[in-house]
Amino acid sequence: MDGGKTDEALTLFDIALGLDPTATDALLHRANLYMLQQNVKEAKLDLDRCLELRPDNILARLRLATILMASEDLDGAKKCLETAQKIEPNSSEVHSYLGELLFAQGDFAGAKAEFDRAIKCDASNPSPYVNAALVILNTAGMNGGPPVVSDAMNLFEKAVEVDPQFQQAYLHLGQLKLSMATTLSAAREVVLLYDKALEYCRAAEELKDIVSMRILTVAQIEAARLLKMESLAMT
Repeated sequence: MDGGKTDEALTLFDIALGLDPTATDALLHRANLYMLQQNVKEAKLDLDRCLELRPDNILARLRLATILMASEDLDGAKKCLETAQKIEPNSSEVHSYLGELLFAQGDFAGAKAEFDRAIKCDASNPSPYVNAALVILNTAGMNGGPPVVSDAMNLFEKAVEVDPQFQQAYLHLGQLKLSMATTLSAAREVVLLYDKALEYCRAAEELKDIVSMRILTVAQIEAARLLKMESLAMT
Protein backbone atom coordinates (compact mmCIF):
# COMPACT_ATOMS: atom_id res chain seq x y z
CA MET A 1 0.00 0.00 0.00
CA ASP A 2 2.80 2.44 0.93
CA GLY A 3 4.58 1.52 -2.29
CA GLY A 4 1.54 2.37 -4.39
CA LYS A 5 0.75 -1.25 -5.28
CA THR A 6 -2.91 -0.90 -4.43
CA ASP A 7 -4.18 -4.01 -6.22
CA GLU A 8 -1.66 -6.25 -4.47
CA ALA A 9 -2.41 -4.56 -1.15
CA LEU A 10 -6.14 -5.09 -1.58
CA THR A 11 -5.59 -8.78 -2.33
CA LEU A 12 -3.52 -9.18 0.84
CA PHE A 13 -6.11 -7.38 2.98
CA ASP A 14 -8.79 -9.66 1.53
CA ILE A 15 -6.70 -12.71 2.41
CA ALA A 16 -6.11 -11.40 5.93
CA LEU A 17 -9.82 -10.82 6.49
CA GLY A 18 -10.58 -14.22 5.01
CA LEU A 19 -8.39 -15.74 7.70
CA ASP A 20 -9.86 -13.53 10.43
CA PRO A 21 -12.99 -11.50 9.58
CA THR A 22 -12.69 -9.72 12.96
CA ALA A 23 -9.21 -8.30 12.30
CA THR A 24 -9.90 -4.62 12.98
CA ASP A 25 -6.44 -3.47 11.86
CA ALA A 26 -7.01 -5.06 8.45
CA LEU A 27 -10.44 -3.42 8.20
CA LEU A 28 -9.01 -0.02 9.11
CA HIS A 29 -6.12 -0.26 6.64
CA ARG A 30 -8.34 -1.56 3.86
CA ALA A 31 -10.72 1.35 4.51
CA ASN A 32 -7.75 3.72 4.13
CA LEU A 33 -6.91 2.03 0.83
CA TYR A 34 -10.49 2.40 -0.37
CA MET A 35 -10.39 6.08 0.58
CA LEU A 36 -7.24 6.52 -1.52
CA GLN A 37 -9.12 4.91 -4.40
CA GLN A 38 -12.09 7.23 -3.69
CA ASN A 39 -14.25 4.16 -3.10
CA VAL A 40 -16.23 5.83 -0.33
CA LYS A 41 -18.96 3.20 -0.09
CA GLU A 42 -16.58 0.31 0.60
CA ALA A 43 -14.46 2.42 2.94
CA LYS A 44 -17.51 3.28 5.03
CA LEU A 45 -18.57 -0.38 5.20
CA ASP A 46 -15.14 -1.37 6.54
CA LEU A 47 -15.12 1.46 9.07
CA ASP A 48 -18.63 0.65 10.27
CA ARG A 49 -17.62 -2.99 10.72
CA CYS A 50 -14.42 -1.96 12.50
CA LEU A 51 -16.42 0.13 14.97
CA GLU A 52 -18.89 -2.71 15.54
CA LEU A 53 -15.95 -4.80 16.67
CA ARG A 54 -14.04 -2.00 18.43
CA PRO A 55 -16.31 0.91 19.39
CA ASP A 56 -13.33 2.60 21.09
CA ASN A 57 -11.19 2.70 17.92
CA ILE A 58 -10.46 6.42 17.62
CA LEU A 59 -8.73 6.20 14.24
CA ALA A 60 -11.74 4.47 12.71
CA ARG A 61 -14.04 7.17 14.08
CA LEU A 62 -11.84 9.93 12.69
CA ARG A 63 -11.72 8.28 9.27
CA LEU A 64 -15.49 7.85 9.32
CA ALA A 65 -15.94 11.49 10.31
CA THR A 66 -13.78 12.48 7.33
CA ILE A 67 -16.04 10.53 4.98
CA LEU A 68 -19.18 12.01 6.53
CA MET A 69 -17.82 15.57 6.26
CA ALA A 70 -16.85 15.00 2.63
CA SER A 71 -20.37 13.77 1.89
CA GLU A 72 -21.74 16.86 3.69
CA ASP A 73 -23.32 14.79 6.46
CA LEU A 74 -22.15 17.28 9.06
CA ASP A 75 -24.60 16.09 11.72
CA GLY A 76 -23.35 12.53 11.34
CA ALA A 77 -19.75 13.70 11.50
CA LYS A 78 -20.49 15.72 14.63
CA LYS A 79 -22.02 12.72 16.41
CA CYS A 80 -19.06 10.59 15.37
CA LEU A 81 -16.55 13.10 16.72
CA GLU A 82 -18.49 13.73 19.93
CA THR A 83 -18.36 10.00 20.63
CA ALA A 84 -14.61 10.03 19.93
CA GLN A 85 -14.21 12.93 22.35
CA LYS A 86 -15.96 11.00 25.10
CA ILE A 87 -13.58 8.10 24.54
CA GLU A 88 -10.44 10.26 24.43
CA PRO A 89 -11.18 13.77 25.74
CA ASN A 90 -7.53 14.81 25.54
CA SER A 91 -6.89 13.69 21.97
CA SER A 92 -5.30 16.43 19.88
CA GLU A 93 -6.55 14.77 16.70
CA VAL A 94 -10.15 14.63 17.92
CA HIS A 95 -10.13 18.34 18.81
CA SER A 96 -8.52 19.13 15.43
CA TYR A 97 -11.29 17.28 13.60
CA LEU A 98 -13.94 19.01 15.71
CA GLY A 99 -12.34 22.32 14.80
CA GLU A 100 -12.43 21.46 11.10
CA LEU A 101 -16.09 20.54 11.38
CA LEU A 102 -16.96 23.83 13.09
CA PHE A 103 -14.89 25.71 10.51
CA ALA A 104 -16.88 24.04 7.73
CA GLN A 105 -20.07 25.16 9.48
CA GLY A 106 -18.84 28.76 9.64
CA ASP A 107 -18.39 28.77 13.43
CA PHE A 108 -14.96 30.38 13.40
CA ALA A 109 -14.86 31.18 17.12
CA GLY A 110 -15.78 27.60 18.02
CA ALA A 111 -13.26 26.24 15.52
CA LYS A 112 -10.46 28.41 16.94
CA ALA A 113 -11.27 27.21 20.45
CA GLU A 114 -11.04 23.56 19.36
CA PHE A 115 -7.75 24.13 17.55
CA ASP A 116 -6.37 25.85 20.66
CA ARG A 117 -7.42 22.82 22.73
CA ALA A 118 -5.75 20.52 20.20
CA ILE A 119 -2.49 22.44 20.59
CA LYS A 120 -2.70 22.21 24.38
CA CYS A 121 -3.28 18.46 24.17
CA ASP A 122 -0.26 17.94 21.91
CA ALA A 123 2.00 20.87 21.09
CA SER A 124 3.92 18.70 18.59
CA ASN A 125 0.88 18.22 16.32
CA PRO A 126 1.33 20.69 13.42
CA SER A 127 -2.19 20.43 12.00
CA PRO A 128 -4.05 22.61 14.56
CA TYR A 129 -1.49 25.41 14.21
CA VAL A 130 -2.20 25.61 10.48
CA ASN A 131 -5.94 25.36 10.94
CA ALA A 132 -5.96 28.00 13.69
CA ALA A 133 -4.02 30.31 11.37
CA LEU A 134 -6.60 29.76 8.61
CA VAL A 135 -9.36 30.68 11.04
CA ILE A 136 -7.55 33.92 11.88
CA LEU A 137 -7.18 34.78 8.19
CA ASN A 138 -10.93 34.29 7.78
CA THR A 139 -11.86 36.36 10.84
CA ALA A 140 -12.10 40.15 11.01
CA GLY A 141 -9.72 41.91 13.35
CA MET A 142 -10.46 44.55 15.95
CA ASN A 143 -13.49 46.73 15.21
CA GLY A 144 -14.19 44.81 12.03
CA GLY A 145 -10.77 45.56 10.59
CA PRO A 146 -8.55 43.22 8.52
CA PRO A 147 -7.42 39.88 9.95
CA VAL A 148 -4.42 39.87 12.28
CA VAL A 149 -1.99 38.50 9.72
CA SER A 150 0.97 38.50 12.12
CA ASP A 151 -0.82 36.03 14.42
CA ALA A 152 -1.53 33.72 11.48
CA MET A 153 2.08 34.01 10.31
CA ASN A 154 3.35 33.02 13.76
CA LEU A 155 1.14 29.92 13.79
CA PHE A 156 2.26 28.80 10.33
CA GLU A 157 5.88 29.25 11.41
CA LYS A 158 5.22 27.29 14.59
CA ALA A 159 3.78 24.42 12.53
CA VAL A 160 6.98 24.28 10.48
CA GLU A 161 9.02 24.39 13.68
CA VAL A 162 7.24 21.48 15.37
CA ASP A 163 7.16 19.37 12.19
CA PRO A 164 9.56 20.38 9.40
CA GLN A 165 7.98 17.71 7.17
CA PHE A 166 4.45 19.17 7.31
CA GLN A 167 4.15 20.46 3.75
CA GLN A 168 0.81 22.24 4.14
CA ALA A 169 2.46 24.63 6.58
CA TYR A 170 5.09 25.61 4.00
CA LEU A 171 2.45 26.14 1.30
CA HIS A 172 0.28 28.42 3.43
CA LEU A 173 3.26 30.23 4.95
CA GLY A 174 4.81 30.83 1.54
CA GLN A 175 1.58 32.18 0.06
CA LEU A 176 1.08 34.50 3.04
CA LYS A 177 4.67 35.75 3.02
CA LEU A 178 4.48 36.39 -0.72
CA SER A 179 1.26 38.37 -0.35
CA MET A 180 2.91 40.50 2.36
CA ALA A 181 6.25 40.97 0.59
CA THR A 182 7.01 44.67 0.09
CA THR A 183 10.34 44.11 -1.65
CA LEU A 184 11.73 41.63 -4.16
CA SER A 185 14.23 40.60 -1.50
CA ALA A 186 11.37 39.58 0.77
CA ALA A 187 9.77 37.68 -2.11
CA ARG A 188 13.02 35.80 -2.71
CA GLU A 189 12.88 34.60 0.90
CA VAL A 190 9.72 32.71 -0.07
CA VAL A 191 11.73 30.81 -2.68
CA LEU A 192 14.22 29.85 0.04
CA LEU A 193 11.31 28.67 2.18
CA TYR A 194 10.12 26.40 -0.62
CA ASP A 195 13.69 25.14 -1.08
CA LYS A 196 13.68 24.12 2.57
CA ALA A 197 10.31 22.40 2.11
CA LEU A 198 11.69 20.40 -0.83
CA GLU A 199 14.29 18.86 1.47
CA TYR A 200 11.51 17.33 3.56
CA CYS A 201 9.08 16.15 0.86
CA ARG A 202 7.91 12.59 1.55
CA ALA A 203 5.61 11.93 -1.39
CA ALA A 204 5.35 12.73 -5.08
CA GLU A 205 2.18 14.78 -4.57
CA GLU A 206 3.88 16.92 -1.92
CA LEU A 207 6.85 17.45 -4.25
CA LYS A 208 4.51 18.50 -7.07
CA ASP A 209 2.72 21.07 -4.87
CA ILE A 210 5.90 22.67 -3.54
CA VAL A 211 7.64 22.72 -6.93
CA SER A 212 4.55 24.32 -8.53
CA MET A 213 4.44 27.10 -5.92
CA ARG A 214 8.19 27.65 -6.23
CA ILE A 215 7.99 27.97 -10.02
CA LEU A 216 5.12 30.47 -9.77
CA THR A 217 6.99 32.53 -7.18
CA VAL A 218 10.21 32.62 -9.20
CA ALA A 219 8.24 33.61 -12.31
CA GLN A 220 6.58 36.51 -10.47
CA ILE A 221 9.89 37.74 -9.12
CA GLU A 222 11.57 37.52 -12.54
CA ALA A 223 8.68 39.37 -14.19
CA ALA A 224 8.87 42.12 -11.59
CA ARG A 225 12.64 42.38 -12.09
CA LEU A 226 12.31 42.68 -15.85
CA LEU A 227 9.68 45.39 -15.39
CA LYS A 228 12.05 47.16 -12.98
CA MET A 229 9.50 46.90 -10.19
CA GLU A 230 10.69 47.17 -6.59
CA SER A 231 8.00 44.77 -5.31
CA LEU A 232 5.35 42.39 -6.61
CA ALA A 233 2.62 44.94 -5.89
CA MET A 234 0.92 46.19 -9.07
CA THR A 235 0.37 49.67 -7.68
